[in-house]
Amino acid sequence: MLKIDIQNKRYSNKTILKDVKVDVLENGLYGIVGKNGSGKTTFFNCLTHLTTFEGTIHFNGKPLPPSQVAFIPTEPFLYDYLSVGEFTSFYCQLMKIKGNKNVTFDVDTKLLVKELSTGMRKKAYINAVFQKDYDIYIFDEPYNGLDIESVYVLRKIIKQLSENHIVFVSSHLLESLYESKAIYVLQNEHFQKILPKDFPKIETMLFE
Repeated sequence: MLKIDIQNKRYSNKTILKDVKVDVLENGLYGIVGKNGSGKTTFFNCLTHLTTFEGTIHFNGKPLPPSQVAFIPTEPFLYDYLSVGEFTSFYCQLMKIKGNKNVTFDVDTKLLVKELSTGMRKKAYINAVFQKDYDIYIFDEPYNGLDIESVYVLRKIIKQLSENHIVFVSSHLLESLYESKAIYVLQNEHFQKILPKDFPKIETMLFE
């Protein structure tokens, strides 16, 4: 279904990812973990073609188009002087979608982006992204900045999405990834695939 082959990704003279091969054969939730600076966000940027790299990414036997990948970064960028409603319209025009779906989070569309807290900015961004259905969803530290209720809602949504889509989630909260079909641990430029029976060993792998 999804075949990722990142042979090499460098910034200046530093190798970030090397010989990363990930084959996802079915829909589901897949965790991505690693220490800060290990290359998790770089991996996601490769999947969305936000950065260049040596290698290929195929979905169902064809090159994966970026338009079929939803990416919710840790700190989404929104234009400060647009209202929430204007940003949603801008995003829909950019992605060439009608944008008539119900919103996930209650955010006042008349507020300017600059008036929003970190958590509300993320909610506004998620509302915009969810105006379209994608084949693959990527959530980079999705729970940062969200209140308890919003974390609960988003975890439920991610679980629902994973029933019919491929969903990648990075998180420092390992327990939030324990429903994953597999967790990929990024260390020393490479991924190691961990299956559910070995999830309790991940902390030891990372920190000892």
